[in-house]
Amino acid sequence: MRMNVTGLVCALLAIFCIAPVWAQGRPGAAPPERYVLVHAGTLLAIPGKSVAKNQTVVVRNGQIDRTIDGYVGAAEAGVPAGTPTVDLKDKFVLPGLMDAHVHLRSQPSDMARGQGIRRGRAARLPADYTFNAVLYARRTLAAGFTTVRDVGSDDQSVFAVRDAINAGRMVGPRILSSGAALSATGGHADGSVVEGDQLSARLMDGTCDGPDECTRAVRFQHKLGADLIKFTATGGFSSTQTFEQQLFFPEMKAIVDAAHQLNMKVAVHAYTPNSIADAVKAGADSIEHGFFVDDATLRLMKKQGTFLVPTLAAAYPPPFLGVKDPESVRMRNEYRAFERAYAMGVNIAFGTDAGTFNHAENAKEFDYMVEFGMSPMDAIKAATMMTAQLFGLDDVGTLEPGKTADLIAVDGDPLADISALHDISFVMKSGVVAKQDGIMHDGFTYLPFGSDRVRGGGR
Repeated sequence: MRMNVTGLVCALLAIFCIAPVWAQGRPGAAPPERYVLVHAGTLLAIPGKSVAKNQTVVVRNGQIDRTIDGYVGAAEAGVPAGTPTVDLKDKFVLPGLMDAHVHLRSQPSDMARGQGIRRGRAARLPADYTFNAVLYARRTLAAGFTTVRDVGSDDQSVFAVRDAINAGRMVGPRILSSGAALSATGGHADGSVVEGDQLSARLMDGTCDGPDECTRAVRFQHKLGADLIKFTATGGFSSTQTFEQQLFFPEMKAIVDAAHQLNMKVAVHAYTPNSIADAVKAGADSIEHGFFVDDATLRLMKKQGTFLVPTLAAAYPPPFLGVKDPESVRMRNEYRAFERAYAMGVNIAFGTDAGTFNHAENAKEFDYMVEFGMSPMDAIKAATMMTAQLFGLDDVGTLEPGKTADLIAVDGDPLADISALHDISFVMKSGVVAKQDGIMHDGFTYLPFGSDRVRGGGR
């Protein structure tokens, strides 16, 4: 009996002794603190404000903890010994860039390289588009864009990639996805090929007519996992239709009201003044493209705080497509919507329409913005703080204490030469180094990317 009691006491003592070790690994236990020190030669912490020289950015648990003058080590910064330090003393450091208008599942060079449809199928499968989105998301992050908004995909591909990134299963930018763009029957984004009136197929594609069906389409995209709603109010440069209005005000109002009740923002593809005015009056959060907007509608946008996402790069077809004297360029230059909106003080967010040209070339939008009169600082502000405001994200866009540690670095000074943003040497997303010395880190993901190491702009 004495031996049994003694054995029981020893067992209990052993349990109590190892309990603290066991508790560290048990579910629900507090994870250890994670610190990183970043030595920044030039730091633009808040676009629109002055830069600072020779700074140490303290990153704690994926967030900006504080910034210290000078280059300090772990002891001076009050962080654990052995905290990793990133040396960017010869770099210009700024917040991660954001793109409000991308299409991650494809790009023109897919077809230019002869990547056609598989035998026996009339169209590509979502699996094909998912693979593309994995690749293009990775290239987009390598190009310095840590947050993007995908506006017009399908019911599976980009949702799957977004969820895999959020779960830490693959590397890529933070993605807000609209799923399918809503469109009137026969409209700019109507891709449905159905026999008869198959409601579920129409809703999956985002095709809707009349306020009731448009409300149902919003709910259906929300059910599929959409973060926002996009609808196409007119034709566009890439369609064979006219630029005239396709969805009408009662339908727009139904879409916007339903989306806002579900806490989703609404982006509107629109070119002509009447369609843009109706979308703004309906309460849309952003106008995408807006190439032919008039001054009266711009004044209304300014009054209501509606954003313009200008997608200037979308008007300039990639050279490899062989388009000579493109109508889109002539019309963009004739109406100068971006210049007038900027002069008038309309909210402008950064958006490129990447996917209509090759992904990882998003930074060429900066070139157009500056060429057409925007200051480099305002262009960077548009791609950080303003786009974060449009997205409704208050934890990104600057490098202030408490914000998510999304930061990038370039060799040159983009305030002096905006083209410096074409070559991103360093990317940190949520406090984790994704790219360093121009090379993407394979270790940032649980999946074996192997030799897929992306240099420069990621192409």
